[in-house]
Amino acid sequence: MEYEDNLIKQILLGRRELFEQIVLEYQNLVFSVCLNIVRNAHDAENMAQETFLTAYSSLSEFRGGNLKSWLCRIAVNKSIDCKRKQSKFIVEDFDESTAQTGESIEDAFERKERKERLDHILSALPGKYASVIKLFYYSQLTVKEISRHMELPERTVETQLYRAKKLVRERWGDYGS
Repeated sequence: MEYEDNLIKQILLGRRELFEQIVLEYQNLVFSVCLNIVRNAHDAENMAQETFLTAYSSLSEFRGGNLKSWLCRIAVNKSIDCKRKQSKFIVEDFDESTAQTGESIEDAFERKERKERLDHILSALPGKYASVIKLFYYSQLTVKEISRHMELPERTVETQLYRAKKLVRERWGDYGS
């Protein structure tokens, strides 16, 4: 505590390079806080950077106490603001697309979430299973057409499709838990 108070005093007196010590000390914590809220590593990195920029520019307002808590509070606020902005854009996008289809916003959100969930599961499948199931459902090819396309026996395609469906069902239940 005393070390941090002295460090902050030195930074405020013009030794700006010392702020790097604060960043190095708390960067993992701040990133984790941000990631826990925004759920996206890229956005979490941006929010962590914004947290430290805000902390640096507001350092004179820090009244002592727990620097760690202060940084976490800034990180939480930045991350929540980021989520709000993302939600606003999503709602605007949904308003435009749902107006054209007549679908409710709730149904559109649900459809989008299911698609993202399925895309995530499919991207984690072994390549041969992902290819077969995507050709079957997304491209709406028959087993015979997939067999010709992939140059595999029909029986192999049927087996891979069966296994792919089984993996998707298993992972669908495990997803998010």
